[in-house]
Amino acid sequence: MLDGRVYRTAFLPALLALFLAAFALQDRPTPGRAELPPDAFSQDRAFGTVRDKDPGSLQGLYADFPDRSPGSPGDQALADYVAEDLAAPWAEGERPTFTVRKTTDDDGYTTVVATRPGKSARRIVVLADRDSRGRAELSATAVLLELARVYKSRDVNKTLVIVSTTGASKGFQGAREWARTEAGAPVDGVLVLGDLASNDLRKPWVVSWTGTPRAVPLGLERTVQAAVRRETRADPGGPHALGQWVRRALPVTLSEQGAIAAEGLPAVLLSASGELGPKEGATVYRKRLRVFGRSAVRAVGALDEAGRRDQPAFADAPSGISTLRNVASDWSVRLVVGTLLLPALLAALDAFFRARRRHVPIGPWVAWLAVAAVPLPAAWLWLRMLGATGLVDAPAGVVNPARWPVGSSGIIALVSAAIVAGLAWFGARLVARAFARAPSAEQPVNGRRGPGAPGVEGLAVATALWLSVLVGLAWLRNPYAAGLLIPAAHLWLFAAAGWRGRVAVVALIAGLVVPVLAVVHLAGALDLGPHELGWGMAIAALTGSAFGSTLLFAALLAAFAGVFRVLIARRRMGDRGKSGPQFATRGPLSYAGPGSLGGTESALRR
Repeated sequence: MLDGRVYRTAFLPALLALFLAAFALQDRPTPGRAELPPDAFSQDRAFGTVRDKDPGSLQGLYADFPDRSPGSPGDQALADYVAEDLAAPWAEGERPTFTVRKTTDDDGYTTVVATRPGKSARRIVVLADRDSRGRAELSATAVLLELARVYKSRDVNKTLVIVSTTGASKGFQGAREWARTEAGAPVDGVLVLGDLASNDLRKPWVVSWTGTPRAVPLGLERTVQAAVRRETRADPGGPHALGQWVRRALPVTLSEQGAIAAEGLPAVLLSASGELGPKEGATVYRKRLRVFGRSAVRAVGALDEAGRRDQPAFADAPSGISTLRNVASDWSVRLVVGTLLLPALLAALDAFFRARRRHVPIGPWVAWLAVAAVPLPAAWLWLRMLGATGLVDAPAGVVNPARWPVGSSGIIALVSAAIVAGLAWFGARLVARAFARAPSAEQPVNGRRGPGAPGVEGLAVATALWLSVLVGLAWLRNPYAAGLLIPAAHLWLFAAAGWRGRVAVVALIAGLVVPVLAVVHLAGALDLGPHELGWGMAIAALTGSAFGSTLLFAALLAAFAGVFRVLIARRRMGDRGKSGPQFATRGPLSYAGPGSLGGTESALRR
């Protein structure tokens, strides 16, 4: 079924691509430096004491606003206090530095935005969420107020925007709505403040995952990392190259910077407890608040000095996979992955055209594969309908499953989604049978199951074609996700083409190893067990997220089912099915021109 010469020749572009990618490695961008000394940050004013609770300190905010749930009277009172503090001048007799604006949505969530114009229209945004479970998360608001006090009396080159939102426990609803209004604005960076005071340390302290296939500007990430490194005297941490690949291939994040980056704004999270945040009731420490508060002040100063006045700060910085010293650019990754997938793609297309010339039925088997892929998208659409109509309580975006319990409504949603998936598969199967009847993978011969080459070959070619289209579309959308499918694209191609026995079974299983390991790595990074992972996928569907990943996973499972059925059919056929129908030829195998069959005019004249 496959032409080995086409397959082997198609690897030549991959060698050239690897050569180009090796010489296309770039240096990591130099982080920005701050001239403003962070000594202006007052830890006593930001942290407060148990006895002397400064109204704007962490201790004072925790005592004065015990109920900070989104939209509650306590949250509204805290929003009013934040607005008044930001609008106040830095000294008596001085004019207010910030222009403060408050907006309230239909759910009663208030967003406070304070703007200080600079010499440039380029913006630096510092954002904190008031919705917090304890002192550790509330430290973000305390540091936000102290940072604003620092910059009230300092000159800035760029426009400084201070944002206080709510709704973190509801899927970062306030941050999402603010980001939608600012999409396309000239923003050099959004510094999201998280837990800045707890002793629940987890790296990385600077989180840059966007929740999309795009990456945050590497210059922004390294600038904030440099500020943290200088203040903490420690490595802020970061994923290795393979970890970066997995997080770009499976773009999921559970922290607030992802909600902002999803709207196209460059955002990073500064948090002592990393992406997952602190545990409820985590202890806070004055020294911890001091070093991370100073880091935030230093990072804002560095961003203010980065780049030209009216140009993006990190326009020339590379984007890609960062190693210890270099950066593999996104375009080089796309080139290498595409050329490594090219042999499987060309071999599958060649097999398809060969089968068409022999009138092998392929269309019915493509419909069979489509039916196999229907259940997961149907379940996603059903869950999305439940979430959009409010029949099931759903957050505004993806959240940590541990913070959004399943509950009775969640169980009903999951059970109903499973039923809808089964009904959708059954209905799609009936429709497919009504339009075209797929030939059996084991063609009856004299009333018994025989070699059945037309059926087996049709399914094998359809599976190879399906898989090639799958990896091609994945490569166009996200080359990192397509990179996870390289083993499956090659191994399943040969397993469907004719490999038998243990070799075929090993190839079938090996094709799933890389995607499964990637999912395991992601679950470990997000501290999700099997149940939390499943419920997290359901939450993503309820909020309308990850539909592309759902289609990719469904198509991959359909391809797996196609190869599996081919192997089962060949095993049932036994030794007689080891090869398809043979075509008799005359003459030397290496020549099929005039004279090979005899009886030409030149031979008759002799």
